[in-house]
Amino acid sequence: MDFITFEGKTIIVTGAASGIGNATAKLLNKLGARCLLLDINGDALAENDPAPDRNMIRAVDLTAFDQVSDVINDARHEFFMNGGGVDGLVHCAGVPSIVPLRVLNNDEYERVQRINTQAGLNLAKIFSKNGVYNKRATTSIVFISSIYGLVGSAANVAYAVSKAAVIGMTRALAIELAPKRIRVNCVAPGFVNTEMGNVVEPLFDAQHSDRVNAMHPLGEGEADDIANIIAFLLSDRAKWITGTVLPVDGGFTAQ
Repeated sequence: MDFITFEGKTIIVTGAASGIGNATAKLLNKLGARCLLLDINGDALAENDPAPDRNMIRAVDLTAFDQVSDVINDARHEFFMNGGGVDGLVHCAGVPSIVPLRVLNNDEYERVQRINTQAGLNLAKIFSKNGVYNKRATTSIVFISSIYGLVGSAANVAYAVSKAAVIGMTRALAIELAPKRIRVNCVAPGFVNTEMGNVVEPLFDAQHSDRVNAMHPLGEGEADDIANIIAFLLSDRAKWITGTVLPVDGGFTAQ
């Protein structure tokens, strides 16, 4: 018997065009899930859809909160045809912010909060509505925080605030949504080799990669390392786990 299966289940994955979101979509498809894949980059989403015959893709700005609600409600009629609703939600979409406090302005701060934190809260609100989540089973939400929601880092305050807020949101929603049998958990990755990392890499010197590896006893991670944990937390094998924050960081926070 397979340890984890998603046969007959439908999962929403944000940030699915690349990185952890795309790796998660691939794994969920492999394990039998059908996925509604959301990303602001429609071209990359179409190009990287791991199972076009099984998934629905929608290009959407997750900070356009009413538009996200419309997309998911439309998908209820077009895609979630089994009448059982949605079985899981993974909010992988996010943005980095390497800005020292002395030059941090409100526009940058609010930009980071809107996608990293508020978009996740809006998605949870939509997911937990009657007629959206699957009332016939235990369902699951997985948020992506960061080790920088747990430990400090210079020139990182807007990002750290957003990821610490995700941790608080996870714990609060785990209690509030437990009566609906909706579990809420959070993964806090260390440095992972993704497209987001490539975006910020030019901001650092040539020795940055060596320093990053030195901070992780097991070395830098890959997107699949995070996707594996997301799949477990979404699955029925984790049916008694809620309100947790799981660092997946190659030993970063153990030091």
